[in-house]
Formats: sequence, structure tokens, C-alpha cells
Amino acid sequence: MTFAENSAEYRDQLELRIAALEDKEAIRDVLYRYARAADRCDIDLFKSCYHPDGTDIHWFYNGNAHDFADYVVPLLAQIANSQHSITNPLIDLDGNRAFVESQWYVLHHIPMNDGSGRFIDQQLEGRYVDVFEKRGAWRILHRQTVVEAGREVVVPQGSDLPPEHISVGQRAPHDVVYQGIGLLDVPIIPMQGADLWGAARARHADPTGK
Repeated sequence: MTFAENSAEYRDQLELRIAALEDKEAIRDVLYRYARAADRCDIDLFKSCYHPDGTDIHWFYNGNAHDFADYVVPLLAQIANSQHSITNPLIDLDGNRAFVESQWYVLHHIPMNDGSGRFIDQQLEGRYVDVFEKRGAWRILHRQTVVEAGREVVVPQGSDLPPEHISVGQRAPHDVVYQGIGLLDVPIIPMQGADLWGAARARHADPTGK
């Protein structure tokens, strides 16, 4: 085999490797956009993660993924906020499809609605086992949610910031993330620090002084 032939083979292999890396990065981007969509209650972004005929088996709702979005996004909007984290994606490419396993952690901050100002922090952990399909763009074709663990604790609000403060997470389109690069133009409110630990201790102090 000539040097030229070797070079051509190397280029072909390199192009295949680059294409695989680009496909995997595009799939990871969908996973991370899904987390943003859920936490910001951005229904259009949520639906963009699935093909229109995609399905989602989410244990409390099983069926068409876009119908699932119409159900779950308003449900998430009923609580104060949530935080989805998606990690450890393992991606096996198979032509225009991919088998993907990732781990997820979610915290739901749920108002007690009993006048106490307290919240239930519901923490759940599990895995998404997905089949992605590339139809011009990679999107989820089928998702099977697996639950591994869960716990709930009752907590106070835990912040003295007003709900509309820029440093408090908001729903779409009001959250700071929708500023994009325009974040540079948001005025900075001077703040020289606060006694975070003292405030936390005061919230949890025994009212009897014991």
C-alpha cells in the first residue's frame, strides 16, 4: 500500500471518528436541553428533545412524548422550582440510531400550602434509558425512565431573597438564562456580602433557646 493510499485510509477513519464525536455531542446536548426545559417549564424546548412520534415511559405517564410534555410542564409549573441534573451518559451509536443510558437526579421544591411557609424537598434519582434517532437532527425516539431511589424532607424557604430576584430561578421566559449574551447589559445591584451562616442558624434555632 502506497503512502497516498495510507493517507486516504487515515483520512477516512478520521472523518468517521469525527462524525461519531459530533453525533455523541449532539445527543448529550439533547439530554442537557431536556433538563433546562423541565426546570424552566419551557414546553417548546421540552418538545424539541423528542421526535413528534416519540414515546416516553415515565412511570406516572406513559405514551406519546409530546403529549407527555403537555401534561408534565404545567404540572412542574405548579411548584416553586425544580432542578434536574443529568450525568454519566453512555452512548452506543448504531447507524442513525443510538442507545443511550444516563443518570438523573431531580429536586422538586414543593410548597406545603398550609400557611407555614415550609416546603417539601422531594429528591429522586434514577436513569434514563433512551433510543435516539437521527432525522436530520438527533432526538429521543423512546425513553424508559428507571427510578433508583427517593426521599423527602420538609424544609423552610431557605432564602431571604424576594421570589422575583434575578438570583432566584424563574420559569421561561423570565429566567436569567434567556438573557443569553445580553446578560452583559443587565444592571448589577451592588452587594457587599451577607452573613449566610448566621441567617441559616437563625432559621433553625430552637425557639425555646435550649
